[in-house]
Amino acid sequence: MSQSGYFDLDVSLSVRRTVVGAGVCVLDDAGLVLMVRAGGGFRLPGKAQPPGESLPDAAVRAVEELTGVWVEITGLVGVFNDASEPWSTELAVCFRGRPVGGRLSTARAAWLEPERLAELPVPEATRTVVEHGLDGSPYFT
Repeated sequence: MSQSGYFDLDVSLSVRRTVVGAGVCVLDDAGLVLMVRAGGGFRLPGKAQPPGESLPDAAVRAVEELTGVWVEITGLVGVFNDASEPWSTELAVCFRGRPVGGRLSTARAAWLEPERLAELPVPEATRTVVEHGLDGSPYFT
């Protein structure tokens, strides 16, 4: 706001909103990765972090809501940044996890072989995250 109390439009246009997403690269004992169908393709399960919830809790909750599978966080895959939108910054924190219960509760969820992801409608960015989820070392963009 300016000293006169009026909103300064030039200042407001320079403010960027950061959206933080939390997801999990879930691998089962057979080496399959848990994916969800969205927008004509497959992606890792995850959602935006709601206020007041930790990132790991948000990630675990998102997996259960989207797939019906209960997971345990076992590590960090990485932190990924997509600043392609001019007025927002997308930041995604992806954890590594394993299933500990539940079962697929929706036709949108599937266990897929990681080596088949290139044949399926999976965005390149998602394939990159899965590759880093498989290799075990944290990755940051």
